Formats: sequence, structure tokens, C-alpha cells
Amino acid sequence: MKRIAVVGGGIFGSTAAIYAARAGHEVHLFEKESDLLQAASGINQYRLHRGYHYPRSSDTARSAKNADVSFREEYREAVIEDGRHIYAIAKEGSMVDREAFLKFCGEQGLHIREIAAEPYLNPDMVSLVAEGEESWMDPEALRRVVLQKIRESGVQIHLGERATTETLKDFDTVVLATYARLNELVPPEAGVIQEYQYEVCEKPVVRLSGLENTGIVVLDGPFMCADPWGKTGLHVLGNVVHAIHATNVGRSPIVPENLAPFLDRGLIKNPPITKIKEFIESGSRFIPALAQAEHVGSLFTIRTVLPRLEKTDARPTIVTKLSDRYIRIFSGKIGNCVEAAKEVVALL
Repeated sequence: MKRIAVVGGGIFGSTAAIYAARAGHEVHLFEKESDLLQAASGINQYRLHRGYHYPRSSDTARSAKNADVSFREEYREAVIEDGRHIYAIAKEGSMVDREAFLKFCGEQGLHIREIAAEPYLNPDMVSLVAEGEESWMDPEALRRVVLQKIRESGVQIHLGERATTETLKDFDTVVLATYARLNELVPPEAGVIQEYQYEVCEKPVVRLSGLENTGIVVLDGPFMCADPWGKTGLHVLGNVVHAIHATNVGRSPIVPENLAPFLDRGLIKNPPITKIKEFIESGSRFIPALAQAEHVGSLFTIRTVLPRLEKTDARPTIVTKLSDRYIRIFSGKIGNCVEAAKEVVALL
């Protein structure tokens, strides 16, 4: 049995802690916030990806589809199965055309049903409208399920405690799962500081009448989406351009001072800084109903991706043994968290 510290109480760190404890280790989970899944895990994505979003990265699509099975087995209570998942290919500016997308779905074994007319989409703006098979996750339900499993597995939780090198010195193994802060605790002797692309993102939450239990994604260039926000009856908007308020490539994120107070603080009502007008103006060209959407508030967080992958838009999950004591989880899509946890246990 080893004494293990997992740093980061998002879905990847929490799941790694659960699996390590089930394997018989003494596990301590450190999370600087007052609760679990407060940052990107509870804000950045609500869709359980099976691969439809990644027609330019077969590896990402294949990984998401394979991992979907284990996530459902572990966190079934948080999965929202009902609803419609609509995908559209933009007529202009898309990096993938209609034929390429259909071919990609066929190669990946992704069920897709073409729709002749979809009332929520402007037919003049899209070359393909189809319905696929994915699911969403309820972030509040996921938080409850994760906390229950952590307690059942015997993980010792340290909420509101920022781990330091001094905190970690007496542990046999340290698992770093801090996403945007991955480089903060990498030991100098490991010599493996990684550059990432950091994006300070806004996710507007809107009341969108008529689209209950319906998610719409427009691919793949002028990417935008509207997905249900758990079981609230509201939608969360995404946009490849307008979601990003600030971005940098480096060892740590550079956050504008005026945005720092909003990060990872849940729904900010009437945020003084928002790009909701840009979301609505660009998105309503594809989804006309967005023009009448009510802005309820916005969520803000930092998204972390590997740099210089614009050509493929790949979103890998990478588990790396940095040294005899340190393991790093670079997290991709939420659905991959169980497979990543299994890799961590294997390295232990």
C-alpha cells in the first residue's frame, strides 16, 4: 500500500483518487476550492462526447467513443440520456464539408441520421443537418455522485487547502490533476515543464424557448453550440471565437485582472464583462431563436489545451509518469476520466 496525494478535485483528480483508494492505497485528495468540480469540470463542458465534434481528429473521436462506456458505468446517475442532439455543417467557413463529415461518422461507427429540415436551424446557412446519439451530464448530480463515491472508497478529502511542496513531501506518490495549474507543483528535478495554451472562457447561460432537451452544434470552423445546462431548463452557449476573452501560450495562464474575480465562481448574473451580444449576433444566423434568448448570466473558467493543434483541434488525455514520485494527468474530454484513472492505478 502506498500513501498517495492527488492534487486537484476536478473530475479527473477525483476519479483518480477513487480508483487509487479502491486499489488499496491510502489516498488524500487536495482541492483549493471549497467543493469539488468547481472549475473547468463543472463549467467548460456538459456534453458526453462520443466523437461527433472531432471530424478532424480521429484519435480524439475514437478515444471519446471508447471512454464513453466506462464513464457511463461509473457515473450513470449523472448522465442525461433523453433529448435530441442536432449536428449541422456550416455552408461557409467550415473545415469539414458535408461529405467528409458523413464519411467520418461512418468510419468511426457513429450513428447519424440526416434530417431534411430542422425548424430550429436556418437552412440557408447549413449544408447538412443530422441527428446523432450522445448524452449530457448534469453537473450538480455528478458532483453529488463523485462525493459519495469518494467517501465510500475511503479517500480523505482536504477541501479549501492548496497543496504545496511542503504538504506533499511525505507522500509516496503525487498525482497532479490541476488542469490549468499543472506546472505549479512539477518538481524541478523532473525537468518536464510543459507549455500549454490557456483560454479564459465565458459560457453564457440563456433561457431559450422551444429548444428544451435539444442541443445544437454547428461544425466545423464557425463552431458554435447551444446545449442544455443539466436539468435546469436553460442552455449554455459555446463559440469557437467569442467564448475566449484572453489567451496565451506558456507555463501558466495569464488572466486579466478584470476577469479574475469571476473565474470558477459559478453563475455570474449580470456580469459587467460579457460577450453575450457577439454570441447572439453570430449564433442567431444559424439558430434564429437565439435572437430572443434571455441572458441569465455567465460562467467563467480557464480552458487548457495543447498548443499549435488548430489544424486537427485534437483534445487528447495524457497520463505521464514524471518521476519516481510524480504522475501528471493532462485532461481532455470529461468522459475520459475513468480511463485516465485506470492508467494512474497501473502506474502506481
